[in-house]
Amino acid sequence: MKSAVILEILFILLTLAAYTVGRYVYRRSGYVWLHSVITATLLVILFFAATGVDLALYESTTRVIKYLLNLSVVSFGYLLHKNFDFIRKRGASILLANFAGSLIAVLSVAAVAIPLGADLELIATILPRSVTTPIAIVISEQTGGVVYLTAVIVILSGIFGAVTGPWVLKKAGITTPLGYGLALGASSHGIGTAKALEAGALQGAAGGLAIALMGIFTSVIIPLIIPIIKIIIFKLGV
Repeated sequence: MKSAVILEILFILLTLAAYTVGRYVYRRSGYVWLHSVITATLLVILFFAATGVDLALYESTTRVIKYLLNLSVVSFGYLLHKNFDFIRKRGASILLANFAGSLIAVLSVAAVAIPLGADLELIATILPRSVTTPIAIVISEQTGGVVYLTAVIVILSGIFGAVTGPWVLKKAGITTPLGYGLALGASSHGIGTAKALEAGALQGAAGGLAIALMGIFTSVIIPLIIPIIKIIIFKLGV
């Protein structure tokens, strides 16, 4: 028990050190591909590759980090509270936009995966890519996906969106704080919201709201669409 606690403390210190270095590199370079999360993740992976320690040990002994991660997502509620009146007046538009985003995210994955010959297990694994990791894992497990692969896909999707999202939004002419935050939160969940928060409190609040709404809508849409996908796959003989 004592050794497990010591190991968890060491892994927490490792994570903090990697993130500190990643934050410094990102601030100094300003290069989006050196985002704090990307650099920190690579440093942790390199550490375990160099030491030969199994990453599964890190995953199983970082309960405190997981708990704090959940709290960090909930903390976006404070930003929502501060901007409640502004967001409430645009409630219908926000709900419609996030529902459309959830539906398009799910359908686009199916539209690409099915013609390429993906089986139901693989499709169920990648369908929840646009929701935050805890929700995506539950959806994947309940629909027959591979939860560990789902987690990896969600994280990679978040990193990609956080890196490329601001550039895409700029080219698309989306400059309003609400639209900017909703887009990043909806497409890149926690990592995208952290990126949106760099632009301002309203952007961060919108991103946090998008995380919640995307989770709710996607949790309803995927169970409804899975039976349709099964029928399509059966008819195609995949």
